[in-house]
Amino acid sequence: MILLYRLTSFAVSLVVALGFALMLFSSIHPYLLVILTGALVALLLARLLEWHVRTFQFWHLLGTPLLFLLSSFGPFFLLESLISKATLAVCVVVILFLFVEHVFSFTHLPVAYQPFTLEYLSGLLHILSVFFLSVLGFGLSLFLQTPLWILSLIFFLILFFIVYGTLWVGKVDSHRARPYALVGAVLLSELFAALSFLPTGFYSNAAFLALGVYVFLGLSRAHALHKLSKEVLRRYLIVFVVLTLVITLTSQWI
Repeated sequence: MILLYRLTSFAVSLVVALGFALMLFSSIHPYLLVILTGALVALLLARLLEWHVRTFQFWHLLGTPLLFLLSSFGPFFLLESLISKATLAVCVVVILFLFVEHVFSFTHLPVAYQPFTLEYLSGLLHILSVFFLSVLGFGLSLFLQTPLWILSLIFFLILFFIVYGTLWVGKVDSHRARPYALVGAVLLSELFAALSFLPTGFYSNAAFLALGVYVFLGLSRAHALHKLSKEVLRRYLIVFVVLTLVITLTSQWI
């Protein structure tokens, strides 16, 4: 039985790679491929997690990679170059393979699991998911004039899950994590709405939002764990200022 669980990371990678390949080289409707790929990956992950649906661990370890996968289809549809699409697909497959590998070790082979690995990988997937979703969200707002309140509401729900999940995997008590998740979801959703008015491209706006999410997650986790110090605050402030300057100076202003 454990051999079947062990093969889950390979099965997930194969399904995702096949989904991207069909989008590139077949005439099947892309929305159907997104639904089928997401559903198959969700079933494989749920089986790996043994369908423990009453625990947040199940939903976090299922929702984090699934959100990352589904969000990656946003920029995939917006990219025009075949090379860019293929590069994005390869990166998504590799990252998902690594995450599912460590989920297997964490749930079925604890002796082989490296401490804090899922914590760091979850953080990476969350930041990338925010960037991908932001690209899609700002693109929908720009090209299809999708109402901003609808996009903000969607981002609020997603950001609540991301902030709460980040704190949960960081061993923060659930009762203490909820207020951070609620405040973070409100503030970051407002940041998304505010960025939509900037005269910059949606990739730049998405980078700004991903940076804001990164800083908030880092500071809130440190504060919740009583580890927030002047050194930690200074480090995040330096990262924020430097990356903000980089994004600003390299953005194409409209």
